[in-house]
Amino acid sequence: MVKAHPRHGGGVHGIIFFYIQKFAEEAFASTTSWGRLRSTVTTSSEKYLPSGVYPDADAVHLLESISQSAGKSLPRILEQFGEFLAPHLVKVAGKYISPSWKTLDLIENTESIIHAMVRSQNPGAAPPVLETVRPATDELHLIYSSRRQLCPLAMGLIRGLSRHYGETVSIEETSCMHRNDPFCVFVLQVQHGETQAAQSPLSETLVFPSTVVRGSNTGDIMMSAAGVGQGSHAEPRSIGGYQVLKLIGHGGMGRVYMARDERLGRDVAIKVLHPSKAQDMAARRRFIREGRAAAAVEHPHVMAIHQVGEENGLPFIVMQQLSGCTLAEYRDDQGPLPLAEVLRIGRETADGLSAAHRRGLVHRDIKPDNIFLDGPSRVVKIIDFGLARDATEEAVKLTQDGAVVGTPAYMSPERIGEQEIDAKSDLFGLGVILYELLSARLPFDGKSMVAVLAAISRGMPTPLRDVAPTVPLPLADLVMRLLAHDKANRPADAAAVAAEITAIEKRLAAS
Repeated sequence: MVKAHPRHGGGVHGIIFFYIQKFAEEAFASTTSWGRLRSTVTTSSEKYLPSGVYPDADAVHLLESISQSAGKSLPRILEQFGEFLAPHLVKVAGKYISPSWKTLDLIENTESIIHAMVRSQNPGAAPPVLETVRPATDELHLIYSSRRQLCPLAMGLIRGLSRHYGETVSIEETSCMHRNDPFCVFVLQVQHGETQAAQSPLSETLVFPSTVVRGSNTGDIMMSAAGVGQGSHAEPRSIGGYQVLKLIGHGGMGRVYMARDERLGRDVAIKVLHPSKAQDMAARRRFIREGRAAAAVEHPHVMAIHQVGEENGLPFIVMQQLSGCTLAEYRDDQGPLPLAEVLRIGRETADGLSAAHRRGLVHRDIKPDNIFLDGPSRVVKIIDFGLARDATEEAVKLTQDGAVVGTPAYMSPERIGEQEIDAKSDLFGLGVILYELLSARLPFDGKSMVAVLAAISRGMPTPLRDVAPTVPLPLADLVMRLLAHDKANRPADAAAVAAEITAIEKRLAAS
C-alpha cells in the first residue's frame, strides 16, 4: 500500500494543480465536479493559479479524493495521473527540451529543467530530487527521492514520456522508499526498434587526450581533438582582449579555447558558455558563480582564475593553463603510488580545501577527476568548482537545492540524505580518495551506482588496514575518521587534516 507523505514546509507548483483538475475532468467525464473535489481540501487559497505554490497536503488530498471517487487505489490513480501529465509537461517545458531528445535524454535532463522552471522561479516549491547515470545509450538508472514518496507517480511519468516519444521502455524498480530503502531506483531500458535514436547527444564520453594542454577539467566539455569544431560556427579571433589560438574543447555547456594574454606574455584557457545555455538565467548565474567561487580562492593548490567576464552576451572564464593530468588519469596510468606521494597529494589537497573553506566555499565534488597534477612536480591543483556552494550564502542557491549532486562513489552520507552539507563533506571525499590510493579499491563498493549509494548510506566501510595491512596505523586511523558516517566524528577541518599528514610524513622520514 502506498501512503503519501506531505512535506511540512514544502510546496507544490501550481501547474500541477492545474493538471490535477484537467485529469479529474477527464477521469470522471463530468460525473464528479472539480468543485466537489476541491471542497475536500481545506486551505486559505480560494483557487489554484498555475504560477503559484501551494501546500503539499492540498495536492495529496485532491489525488486521494480522486482515488476514492473513482473507486481505484491511490497507487493506480497516481500512475494514471503521471501518464496523463507527462506529455503536457513536455509541452510546457518546450523551450528547455532539445528536438533531438528521446525518452532517456529528457529524463536525464529533468533535474536541470526542474531547476530552470521551478526552483529558480518559485523558491517555495519543493519538486522531487532526481539523479541519473547513463551506463549506455539505451539504459538509464534513475534515483528518485522525495518526502512525498509518490513513486507510482514517477512510474507513470516515465510511461507517459515513453508513449509520447513512441518508444518502448522497460522499467524495473530495484529500490523503493516504501520498502524502507533510502530512495527509489528505476532501471530503464529502451527496447530496440526503428524508433530508437542511434546515439544520444547526451551520452558522449568525456575524453581528455594527453596531447592537449588543459586549463580545466570542465566536467561537461569534451576535449577530444577528433570531434572539435564539427558543425561549429566561425571561431572568435579574440575574447575579452585575449587572442584566441585554437579551440581545445566543446560540449553541451560550452566551449574551451586556448588563448594568448599578450599583456603578460602567457597562454590561458578560456571557457565560454554555450549560447543556448546563456538564455537560461539559472545556468548563466551558475556559470559565473563557478568562476567567481574559484577566483575568490588564491592558493597554490587551487587552479587560478584570472578573469570572469562577458562578451557579445556570453559569459566567459579565463583560467590558468595547466599542463599535466588529473589524479584519476595518473592513478590509472601509474598503478599503485608510493606512500610518500599519496601523503603529499593528500596534504596538498587538504591545504587547498582549507583555503576554500576559509573563504566559506564548499567544493561538494572532491574526487580524483577534480584533482589536477600540474607540471613535472605534479603539484596538486583543485579544479572544477561547478558544484561549489558558498556556505555563508542562504538567500541564493543556484545548484539544485536538496539535489543529489556529484559523483556517487565520493559522495558523503549527508549529500545522499537530507543533512546540511558543509566543509566536512569535502573531507569525506578526500577520505575516499586516500582510501582508494592506499588500497586500490573504494571504501564503499558495489556493482551498480545504487549499490554504492546504499553502501554509503549504511556507513560501514571495511577498515583500511584489513585490505591494506602495510598502511601506517596513524594514516589508516586518519582515513577512517575522514570516512566517518557522522560528520561530527570527522577531523575538525581541512587544516587539521593537513597538519596530521605533515606529522605522519615527519615520523616516516625520521624512521
